[in-house]
Amino acid sequence: MKTIKLLALLFVSAIILEGCNEKPAHPGQPAEGGSIPPPKTIIDVQEAEDMYHRYGKDIAPILEKNKSNFKATRSLSIDYKTLKDYIAFIEQEAAEANKTEITGLRIYFAKYEDSKNDGRATVFLNPIMEYGGPGVNDDVAFAIDKSTNPSKAVFVKEVITVPRPENETTNRADLIMTVQGGKPIQSLAINGMPWRPPPPPPNDPDYQ
Repeated sequence: MKTIKLLALLFVSAIILEGCNEKPAHPGQPAEGGSIPPPKTIIDVQEAEDMYHRYGKDIAPILEKNKSNFKATRSLSIDYKTLKDYIAFIEQEAAEANKTEITGLRIYFAKYEDSKNDGRATVFLNPIMEYGGPGVNDDVAFAIDKSTNPSKAVFVKEVITVPRPENETTNRADLIMTVQGGKPIQSLAINGMPWRPPPPPPNDPDYQ
């Protein structure tokens, strides 16, 4: 009888230990038979509305001041498939560039030329990578130098000119420009996101 009790105890202990040793689901992936939990950075819908309204009350008027018929851009949209294709593309380019690790996507506030899109405000995205080595708490935007095999990730600071000469243009067919004595540089910046009418009409079913 003691032997049976001992075996039963060992069996139950093994089950408990096995449960404790189960590996947690990969971030963004559901546990077995479960669902993906919301990211910790998700904010409440009302908090989002309050932030949007605060921008319209405190920031937009400053941008619109002394500019007749000018309304600050309040939101932009990007096609979901386009975003997924973009993420797949930058992951491919980073992997081919000595398996560069993308640490994030940086969003840059920007403005079109006055002759384009009425000189509206816009944003563009660019992947970032760790600057330096492990333990360096800094990230920089990067592009891909295609002149080497394999290609390599380079800081955008190394391949841009500020300001760009007026007679210099970018090959917009494939977004590869030639810089640094003839080196082909693949851009990873994305723009072209349409804006919504600023501000949205009163009956618009969106943040107000």
